[in-house]
Order: sequence, then C-alpha cells, then structure tokens
Amino acid sequence: MDNKPRQPITADRDDMIGRKRSDDRLDQTSSLGGGGTSGGDKISGLLRAIILLSFIGLIVMGTLGWLQYQGLLEKHEDLLSRFDLLESRLSSTDESVTQSGAAMQITISKHNDQLKKHWSEIRKLWGVSNDTNKKKIENNKKDIAFLASEREKTENAIGGLTKRIDKESTNVNDVAISHMALTEEIEVTNQQLRKYIDQLNGLKSTQTKFSRSLSENSDAISAMDSFRRNMTQKIYQLEQRPQTTETEILVPIEVTDP
Repeated sequence: MDNKPRQPITADRDDMIGRKRSDDRLDQTSSLGGGGTSGGDKISGLLRAIILLSFIGLIVMGTLGWLQYQGLLEKHEDLLSRFDLLESRLSSTDESVTQSGAAMQITISKHNDQLKKHWSEIRKLWGVSNDTNKKKIENNKKDIAFLASEREKTENAIGGLTKRIDKESTNVNDVAISHMALTEEIEVTNQQLRKYIDQLNGLKSTQTKFSRSLSENSDAISAMDSFRRNMTQKIYQLEQRPQTTETEILVPIEVTDP
C-alpha cells in the first residue's frame, strides 16, 4: 500500500476568527458589566497560552519526528553499508558462488520486474469491465503463478547456495585452526632449534678454548724441547773441554720459561 504524506496540523483561520468574535463578545459583555472584564481577560489569556503551547508542542513533535527520521535514515544507510561489506566478503570467498548469486539476483530482479509489470497491468485491468478483460486477467494470473513458482525455485537455489557458503566458511575456519596449530608446532620447533644452536655455540666456544689450550701446551712443549736441546748441547760442550784449573770460566746457561 502507498504511503501518503500526512499534512501537518495547523491552526484553522476560522477558529481564529471565531476566537476574535468571542473576544468581541467578551468585550461587549465587559463594557456592559465592569465585574466581568478581568474574568474575560483571564479566559482569553488562557486560551492564547493553550494555543501557543499547542503550537510549540507541534513544532517540538515535528522536530523530534524529523530527528527520528534522520536517525532511522542513518541506521538504514549503515545497514546498507554493512550489507555491501558482507556481500563483498562473500564474493571474495568463492567466485563461482558469487557468479551464481549474481545470476540469481538478476533473475530475481527480472522476476520482480515482471511481477510488478503484471500487477500494474492487473490494476489497470481492474478499472475496465471484467467481461472483456477476463481472458487477459486469467493469463496474467497464470503468468504470476508461474513466476511465483520460479521465484520459489530461485529462493530454494539461494538457500542451497547459502548452505554451501556456510559449509565453505566452516572449512575455512577448520583450515585456520589447523594453521594455528601448525604455527604453534613451528614455534616450538624454532625454540628447540634455538636451544640446539645455543648448545652448539657453547660447544664451539669450549672447542675454541680447548684448541687455544692445546696451542699453549704445544708452545710450552716446544719451549721445553728447546731448553732440553740447549742443556744437552751445553753439557756436551762441557764434557768435551779438558779438565783445567779452577780458573775455568763457566758459561752461564739461560733458562727460558716454558
């Protein structure tokens, strides 16, 4: 059904004229009797206050209605934007489903256009005689029944696509869970590898220290061998010299620390 705009409630000019006439009558009565003047002024002031309050109330109600309409319009736009976002996410999930859904939407829109067209024709035919347009009405009813059945089939197909989308979403969630579990396992493995690397670095450091110690020991052994050869040579030289007097000069032997 058509939503017709409602006319705003405004004060009738006749009421204002009638009020003026009543005020004139009150003025006449006040001119006749001085005691009724104050009472008439109070009544007219009260009526004016009531009318002013009513007018202010109408303005406030209109303003509140307009604000509420703006709020509903913003909510409607928000819902439309969310629907567009959801539609884009669904389209990115499965391209084939999107194409099928788009085809279904086009088919539904075509069916809706055809339904609107037939309903408009039916409304036009209702204004004409039923006897002359009875066949067309029956044909339109058959077309509407056919389109309704097609629409039901389309809705069933959309329901199947929705189930498929739900299933795909479930599969995506399962894959995400598996990925998270695999990520945790990889993190544990990386931690173990880091521990092994630290141990290997410690072993390398120990090996370096051991190699340095071996090198130092080798140098010490070489120094001891050199000292031994020097001593042997000195002893051999002393043995080869003839036995002389006590004035024989002994050559000092330098001892090198290993």
